[in-house]
Amino acid sequence: MSSLIRIPRAALLEDLRRSPRQALDDSVQATLRHLQHSARGGRGLLADVLGRQTAFSEWEHYPHGDARDGRSGYRFYYHAHAASQRAAGEHGHFHVFAPRPRAAAGEAGHAHLFALSVDDRGWPMRVFTTNRWVTAEHWENARWILQALRRLDLAQARPRRVADWLQHMACLFAPQIREVVRQRDRRIDQRLLRQPASRVLEDRRTHIVSQCRVDLGWQFRLLQDAGVA
Repeated sequence: MSSLIRIPRAALLEDLRRSPRQALDDSVQATLRHLQHSARGGRGLLADVLGRQTAFSEWEHYPHGDARDGRSGYRFYYHAHAASQRAAGEHGHFHVFAPRPRAAAGEAGHAHLFALSVDDRGWPMRVFTTNRWVTAEHWENARWILQALRRLDLAQARPRRVADWLQHMACLFAPQIREVVRQRDRRIDQRLLRQPASRVLEDRRTHIVSQCRVDLGWQFRLLQDAGVA
């Protein structure tokens, strides 16, 4: 079964129209500022996340030790798989996590919210979810994940420009992110009817559970049609 999903345009429009207008407006304006900054300075988003590294290493986390917001506990990192494992045109991807403050001893203190792949300019290509073993997370259901997404706060994470951009991408592409999270649960729950959780969630054959292509220009047009941008 393919992990790729296609969300009807009408459904995306309806989701955007129900979303907080001010947050979307702010994210549109902030994203335009980021694009203008990159165009003027000739320095794209990936230059900020990779820092002063002389060479980009596959599988390495950028920034080193991950980017963390010390107040909220949310964090992210950027990395790339081997070239043979990447989608055409993909440079790498971000993984975004929420904290689990009440994690019991021996449990992972984080849950994976979503991943965002980008091209070599840093432009979004797809949003996706992963199986538990991929990020060694504590598995939370879609309801928990969606609540955590609404509270996403990377204001104190560094590098600052990257954290701010990622925060706004999560807002602009929220309808797609919400749907891949819901689809993740549907697919995993179907398998849990036949197999134990330890086998399903640690199945090395399943990396990506659900994914959806995204495009920033197309999303701006969608926002305009929704009466937002």
